[in-house]
Amino acid sequence: MTTIVKRLIPDRGADLTGGVSFMSAVPLAATSPHDAAIVQAAGARSDPMPGHAGRSLRRRLGRRLAAGLRGLQPGNRVVTLMARGSLRLRGCKAGARFFVHGRRPRFSGPGRITIGARVNMRCDVAPVRIEVAQGARVTLADRVFLNTGAQLISHAAIEIGPNCRIGPDCVLCDTNYHPVHEGDVVRVAPIRLGRNVWLGRGVIVLPGVTIGDHAVVAAGSVVAADVPASQVWRGNPATFVKAVRCTAGYVRP
Repeated sequence: MTTIVKRLIPDRGADLTGGVSFMSAVPLAATSPHDAAIVQAAGARSDPMPGHAGRSLRRRLGRRLAAGLRGLQPGNRVVTLMARGSLRLRGCKAGARFFVHGRRPRFSGPGRITIGARVNMRCDVAPVRIEVAQGARVTLADRVFLNTGAQLISHAAIEIGPNCRIGPDCVLCDTNYHPVHEGDVVRVAPIRLGRNVWLGRGVIVLPGVTIGDHAVVAAGSVVAADVPASQVWRGNPATFVKAVRCTAGYVRP
């Protein structure tokens, strides 16, 4: 019995460029095992699956490469280098693994800025702004996080302890700039935050305020008086709400 196989032949009518298009097939009797092997090999080369698998592999590799580049955050690394350069021009230095997300933070004024290790500034929506007057200083301890739009304005001193979380659009200002009543003087007094303090969105901290370790201030509050350690305050003016349940070594994630 004669074995019948298919041989793909050029369909030049379907390929106007003169190339070979394997769109037609006619039955052909294999006259010998050698001919059958040649026809089988031609059919294997025309199988579209190897090319499809190659394209799929390239797409997967491309996606993994893009994800890897995003993980490296090249844009944020460039902005971080620019921020470090700006601090060096001021005679200041940021600690190890200082990192900026988004835009470059704004540093102004001739005062001194000290930034500890692993401090993070998120500036993607609005830049963090630190303004330091002549003779004033701003100190950020290790692992402080400043969220987008936070502003630190110092004419005396602002000290933020380790592991503090400063929410979006918070304002810490140690001066009231102008007197309220005739004969009053402009108030300038340091602001101090202890360890692991959390300020919610839009909190305003006024001159002379000290906030104790592990304290929490709710969003939108105006803090005009000292907040003891391990307490939650809220309102305008902010007042006591409840105690924070935590151990002395607790650090918020």
